[in-house]
Amino acid sequence: ATRAPYRFLKEFADFTSELVLATDKVLIVGDFNIHVDNENDALAAAFTDFLNSIGVRQHVSGPTHCRNHTLDLILSHGIDVNDVEILQQSDDISDHYLVSCILQITKTVNSTPYYKYGRAITSTTKDCFLSNLPDLSEFLSMSDSSEKLHDVTETIDSLFSRTLDTVAPLHLRKIKENSPTPWYNEHTCALKRAARKMERSWRKTKLEVFRTAWCECTLSYRKALKSARSDYFSTLLEENKHNP
Repeated sequence: ATRAPYRFLKEFADFTSELVLATDKVLIVGDFNIHVDNENDALAAAFTDFLNSIGVRQHVSGPTHCRNHTLDLILSHGIDVNDVEILQQSDDISDHYLVSCILQITKTVNSTPYYKYGRAITSTTKDCFLSNLPDLSEFLSMSDSSEKLHDVTETIDSLFSRTLDTVAPLHLRKIKENSPTPWYNEHTCALKRAARKMERSWRKTKLEVFRTAWCECTLSYRKALKSARSDYFSTLLEENKHNP
């Protein structure tokens, strides 16, 4: 059921106020069904006043609905929103228009290294482990019902651990956190932006030249991304071939 407009405004105000206090970056998008384009609309005025009071910006300007009202909004706090575009779609798809934008967000990666223990396992580690392993025949021949089974298990486990420490000792290694997608670099970012630009131009004008350019840019972007990803993992495997 649809909530009363002013009840929604109160609930939204409570929610957004808590959100702004809890985090320094907020982005809220969607169909608010509030006519923010109408200066004489009391609900829209109250909604806008509330946003201004807590420092939340509304970025959409222009009709986003077939009845020429601005209903679909982009609200932000602490995030730069640029290049907002309203693209009219077919009425068969929706009576709302597509709203796109570019977010300027600085990706933060924890560059502070941390340390953890690890072993250098190589192709010879298995054979070396077996050759250094003490004779276990006296333990393996014991009956499963033996009351000493627990002690025997612990002894074997200890022998395995000591042998492994001999052939592949633990070393403290410095680990530096990297980007979750390090192959997504400046070059691939530029190609993606170019493809998005051509897509917006085509959706806005419906000219075939822009559609062709969009397809070509998208293909170039995908090829570059695939190549960068392959190069990254090849380098990673080469650097860690003695430390799997």
